[in-house]
Amino acid sequence: MIPLNYLSVARFRGPEAGDFLQRQLSADVAALTPGDASFACCCTPKGQVIGLLLLCREGDDYLVAGSAGLLPAILTRLKMFVLRSRVEFGVEDELKVRGFEDSSELGSGGVFQPAGLGLGYGFSSEPDDSGQSGELFKVVEIRQHVTWLGAETSEKFIPQMLGYDQIGAVSFTKGCYPGQEIVARARYLGKVKRKPVIVRVFEPLAVSPGGQVELMRGETWVQGVVIDSADSDDGTTLFIVAPFEPEGEPAELRYLDRTYRCATM
Repeated sequence: MIPLNYLSVARFRGPEAGDFLQRQLSADVAALTPGDASFACCCTPKGQVIGLLLLCREGDDYLVAGSAGLLPAILTRLKMFVLRSRVEFGVEDELKVRGFEDSSELGSGGVFQPAGLGLGYGFSSEPDDSGQSGELFKVVEIRQHVTWLGAETSEKFIPQMLGYDQIGAVSFTKGCYPGQEIVARARYLGKVKRKPVIVRVFEPLAVSPGGQVELMRGETWVQGVVIDSADSDDGTTLFIVAPFEPEGEPAELRYLDRTYRCATM
């Protein structure tokens, strides 16, 4: 059980909590039963992702985790659309998000596993004394194409550019939500020219979210935007949004006039 201090938690309660989230987020919230979890996008009317959220249904309530730096602003935005809906929500300061890597824990009570990925999330009000860092769990998240946006990358990309449609965060069969028309049009007209690239650089590399890097594909350098990164013993794993043409797996990354060996994850 690893503390994920980069995430915060909110609770949505009330007889219309599910209906409200269904209208505001990109995932099919109505399909969740108690114990289920799903990623979801909160989007602008132009289809740009404000932030990735993790929805966990706990009885009739929904625990929603998101980037600690973005969640309060997302909740403020959602409150603009409550109107007469019978729903209440706010940050649960006493609850902390915990990550589970042990496969024996996945599927057990209180551990939510979204999209069938090998990632488990739980919530606890107990103080953490494990001494573990969430950095290694973030490496696992990024390698499974899960990344939490921040202020530098919020409202810059539609869900498909971030691969969020591949981790169950977008439903193309549910009803409307803010940005739904733009997101659907990009899917059916094939207008998405940038997609995520997950690379491991074979040494430590410090790049801030929103930083620009270049990837060598064949004999062509293409420019990408770093969404997030995390360090481990075998180097730095980066989540990058870049053009997917020309085709080819990048073996080199260039940043600040220095070239690094890398491998696609």
